Amino acid sequence: MSVTCCEPCKDDTARNMADALTYLGRVARDAGYHAIVADILEIRDKMNCIASAEEADRAKEASA
Repeated sequence: MSVTCCEPCKDDTARNMADALTYLGRVARDAGYHAIVADILEIRDKMNCIASAEEADRAKEASA
């Protein structure tokens, strides 16, 4: 038996990853891993851009 992700879950993957990276950046900072915090937050920002683009595409499709 295979388990597949529902559509809403797939649609929110980039946003969920960005949220996770925000948390990871905070944890890294608090743990003293300052050398990687900027890299984590840069990836988070890219994931937020991807999420915003996906949300815009979905809104455009919904209004079509």
